[in-house]
Amino acid sequence: MLQPHVLKYFADVARNGSLRVAADLQDIAPSALSRQISQLEKFLDAKLFIRTAKGMQITEVGRELFLFVEESNRGVEALLHRIEEIDELRHGAVRIASIEGAITSFLPDVLARFSASFPGIKFEVVVCGSNDVAHRVGRGESEIGLAFNCPSREDVILRARIAQPLNLVARPGHPVFEGGEKNFSQLKEFQFALPNRRFGIRRLIDQAMHATQTELAIAFETDSLQLIKQLVSQTDMLTCLPRIVFERELSNQTLAAIPLKDSLCSAASIDIITQQSRTPSGAARKFLTMLLDTAKSTYS
Repeated sequence: MLQPHVLKYFADVARNGSLRVAADLQDIAPSALSRQISQLEKFLDAKLFIRTAKGMQITEVGRELFLFVEESNRGVEALLHRIEEIDELRHGAVRIASIEGAITSFLPDVLARFSASFPGIKFEVVVCGSNDVAHRVGRGESEIGLAFNCPSREDVILRARIAQPLNLVARPGHPVFEGGEKNFSQLKEFQFALPNRRFGIRRLIDQAMHATQTELAIAFETDSLQLIKQLVSQTDMLTCLPRIVFERELSNQTLAAIPLKDSLCSAASIDIITQQSRTPSGAARKFLTMLLDTAKSTYS
């Protein structure tokens, strides 16, 4: 029978072409290693090496055995990896950083479905602005991030981009809706309630104002999208939000919206990111797959 430890000895000799080097790696005497190789050759009834003054020269049979050992090692590693993933799906944890907009839309549904399938998994969800999402993922504090218009960074990988153009949002029946979609230059007479600058949404609005040389009248700013939506639904103030943030209000007709005629706003997206230098845990990879599938099927 082929013994795993003997095959390991053989593979070390094959890689290094030397009994002494392989013996040092395995911390055994060269003579003991030589006996193991001889017994393996006897078992296989074939020469694995030709012993020369320059070292151990592998034979054709030896090369075939070496390929078998290497393939077997890869298979064992894959098996151990799968076992580790199964164990992580029983007892693992997933750390997520997300913008507020995602937690009011599809993210809770994915969390609920995943938790029902893998009840042993624990979640940590931190809600913060897009910059903080990217920082947390880049530093490894969160494994998965959902950010609005995530800037290009070397320490994160973009896994998916969900198109989410900015819309002009107001209460139903607001005069701003007359004549259809608007550009920023047509909105100077209105007051706005906007997210503060920790939000990717606000940074995009500021960029669009600068590009169009337009200054909006900002009457209210906050770090709460929920507060903005309530204010806009009860006053004549306007705001600019991606549809994902106000879908519920749109369906119950407490808010209405039209597109913004601006190339920057039209190209906006919610981005799903992971850290560049570290592979997510088995539980995080499984959740990421479900998250990506849901996002693509819902918003593609």
